[in-house]
Amino acid sequence: MSTLARAESASTPDEDVPMTSSSVSGSAAVGAYEARELYDANADAREAKAFRRALGLDAVGDDARTDAVLSCVGCFATICALCQKHERHEQYRAVFAAGVRTETEVAWRPSEATDANERYREVKCEECGTTVGVMDDDDVYHFFNVLASAG
Repeated sequence: MSTLARAESASTPDEDVPMTSSSVSGSAAVGAYEARELYDANADAREAKAFRRALGLDAVGDDARTDAVLSCVGCFATICALCQKHERHEQYRAVFAAGVRTETEVAWRPSEATDANERYREVKCEECGTTVGVMDDDDVYHFFNVLASAG
C-alpha cells in the first residue's frame, strides 16, 4: 500500500505510530517534567542584578534613568548602562562604565578649549581595543564612538 493511500485510509491503523491516549499524555508529562527541571522563574532577576553590579549601578539605586545603553562599535560589548545624552553633540556622558580602560599615556585636548590645561584621557574597550570616548579631569566619561540602544 502506498504512503498516500495509507494516509487516506482511516480504518487502517498505522503500525509505526501507536495512537493511544496513554502515549499522548505520557509525552505531555515528559514535557512538564522537563519544563520544571529547566525553567528558573528567578533567573531574569538574578541576571539583572548581576548586570547592575558589574556596571557599578548598585550604588545608584533602582530609580536611576538612562538615555541609552551603550555598546562598543567594534565588538558590541556593553560598556555603559547609565548615561545622559549630550544636548548639542552626538555623545553621551556617564560616571559609571564597565569593560573599558582609561589610557594614561594618551591625552586629548579639544581644539576649542578655553582652559589651556584641559586634557582628556582616551578610553578604550577592554575587549577589542576600540577607542570609545574620553575621560575628563573630573572622572566623567564622554562616549562618542559607541552604539546607543534604547534605554
